[in-house]
Order: sequence, then C-alpha cells, then structure tokens
Amino acid sequence: MRDRFSDRALAKLVESINRHLPQRRVSLKTLLEMDSPAIRARDGEEYDIERDELEFIARYVDEYEWDRFSIPIILEMRNLGSEYVIYVRDRRHAEFIEKAFGFDRYVDDVMLLYVYEMQRIRRRLKTASQVMFRV
Repeated sequence: MRDRFSDRALAKLVESINRHLPQRRVSLKTLLEMDSPAIRARDGEEYDIERDELEFIARYVDEYEWDRFSIPIILEMRNLGSEYVIYVRDRRHAEFIEKAFGFDRYVDDVMLLYVYEMQRIRRRLKTASQVMFRV
C-alpha cells in the first residue's frame, strides 16, 4: 500500500510541476500570423512567445511544414540512473534541433540530449521551448 501511495503522490507532484505545459500546442504558422503570439497553459495562464524565436525556428523549418510544426518545442527531462537526459520525441522538433543546433544523437528514433545541450537550446528559445518532467 505504501508503494502505491508513493507512486500516486509522485504522479501528482509531476503533474503539478508540468502545469506550465500548453493545453494544446499551436502551429508555427498560426503563431507567426498573430500580432501577439501566445499559448494558453494547463494552469490557465497565457504565455507570450517571442517573435524573434519564431522567426529563428522558421529559418530552419520548410515553409510547407509550418502548419504542422507545433509550438512549444517539448524537451522531456528524465532521470536515467545517476544522470538526467532529455528526450525530443516529436520528429519535426528533432529535425529542427539537428539543423539549428547540430545535435544528432538518436536512440530508437528519439533524439537524446544531455542537460548541457538542452541549456543551449533553452537560451536561444526561452519562450518557444518548454521542459516537461517525467519519472
């Protein structure tokens, strides 16, 4: 019973930490067309997306893909043994990161990054990327 309670408590904690994630993601094309690009998060808050970040992304994504390229870019942080790793599960996001930042490490078709690599992405895309936590 104690393990079940612990798992449930941990799941609630992670859910709480991830409340900043979007209710639904918005296409790059839609955000580029907005006067004030923003997304609504699960916590009900609206988060502005910097136009220069969207334009940076657009330089590396083919225009015909803009309506299928969703924002924010989700960087999934997980504990793997004694270190943290970041997964980029969305194929379009991984392709963009490979072109824009030069990272090309894949495991089973999922991009794998280390924390120091994620920091480089987050510095350039503060509002257009979000970190999701998984246990």
